Amino acid sequence: MYCIFLSDAHLKGRDDKNQEKVVQFLEGIIKEHPDMVFLLGDIFDYWVNPGGLIDPVYAPLMDVLRRLSESNVKIYYHIGNHDFFVKNTFEKMFNTMEIIENGMVIELDGSRCFVTHGDMIDYTDKWYRVLRFIIRSRFSSAIADILPASITRRIASRLSQHSREVWTIKRTMPNHVIDEFVENKAAQGFDVVIAAHFHTPEIREYTIQDRKIRYINTGNWFNAYSYVVFKDGQFDLRYYGKPV
Repeated sequence: MYCIFLSDAHLKGRDDKNQEKVVQFLEGIIKEHPDMVFLLGDIFDYWVNPGGLIDPVYAPLMDVLRRLSESNVKIYYHIGNHDFFVKNTFEKMFNTMEIIENGMVIELDGSRCFVTHGDMIDYTDKWYRVLRFIIRSRFSSAIADILPASITRRIASRLSQHSREVWTIKRTMPNHVIDEFVENKAAQGFDVVIAAHFHTPEIREYTIQDRKIRYINTGNWFNAYSYVVFKDGQFDLRYYGKPV
């Protein structure tokens, strides 16, 4: 089994040079033809497509995703806290793409894995959970559909900026929160937890009741350019542009 995991590019449109890096990386993936690619959310800093129209500034990324899908690579796109409106558009556009909203369970060469964007790991952030419920509601979606695109983009951009400001103040997730989440997943029989959202690329190994369980974070694609490869039963954390 050969799988690739990446997340958190937070692409911001036409002037964002990171889109070129993501496209180049995915071009290389097409040639390698992995079994599965996991995009674990916040690939876009925000996503607005009134009337189902794709913003042309993302045409290069849409094209490489289309070709990746046409090469019969299974793509899982886990919605993040910045790009949750991609669901309807992407499911129609890409034949082999499956949209995940609240985590998924998958077995990789005998390892039972829980895969998530990670924005719901922090159970202490009650305000975020309320805001998440409101923004993702059908009411909010209906309002976004009837507002002029310029206003919707302005609102989405402001919410995205606010999220970054909050995270800049918070900086890191308390270790005990991640530890408790991993312990809970271990109790449910998982061998691996794969998350994104926190922007810190890492692999931690725990021993819980004489069982080994790993916590993996894919990092980000705005300064680390990190991703995770699963091949021959092993998880490896890698960095685009650096020798393997």
